[in-house]
Amino acid sequence: MPFIFKKVQEMLSYQFSLKPTEIQLETKIELELGADSRDLLEMMVSFENVFNIEIAYEDISDIITVQDLLFYLKHKIRIRDELHKNLA
Repeated sequence: MPFIFKKVQEMLSYQFSLKPTEIQLETKIELELGADSRDLLEMMVSFENVFNIEIAYEDISDIITVQDLLFYLKHKIRIRDELHKNLA
């Protein structure tokens, strides 16, 4: 998960004009970063492209903190990898 966290830090810090070190596991995406629905949608599209996963829009409401986001991304990556493994 360290690679995923570093990438998320990089992406969120760019999107919200922050230093990567300002993005921590406990950072609340909407409350502390000020993300609105448009920001969330842009974030999800970026994460889909970077990690080659699909994110359901309805899942976004369950993602409150960066840690929630990391767990979600890790889960989606695991599903992607399992699918590719089964297709090979």
